[in-house]
Amino acid sequence: MKEKATSNRKKWIVVAAVTLIAAGAISYFASPHPDGLERVAINHGFIDEAKEPKRKAWLADYQFPGVSSPFVKGGLAGIVGAGLLFGALYLLKGLAKDEEDKGDGKGDHHAS
Repeated sequence: MKEKATSNRKKWIVVAAVTLIAAGAISYFASPHPDGLERVAINHGFIDEAKEPKRKAWLADYQFPGVSSPFVKGGLAGIVGAGLLFGALYLLKGLAKDEEDKGDGKGDHHAS
């Protein structure tokens, strides 16, 4: 059983690495054009009525703050975003597995 856990861990590490590399490289090519809501506000002429948010987003406009290179600041934002999403999914997977392990003894639990 321990071999299977190690194998699964290696798969997660490989998937995480590939995801983070892809997010870092691909995020540079994200569209600089306004998103859907901004586009509607521009098209209907009420973009100037928008108010400044009370709080600033940490990764506003998908740019990592404090970095001068556009490629790096976009890449870092992609890596951080993908890393947070990947971490959340990994935690959810762990919670689901814990619930499965607590099962009522029914079902197919043979080693495969």
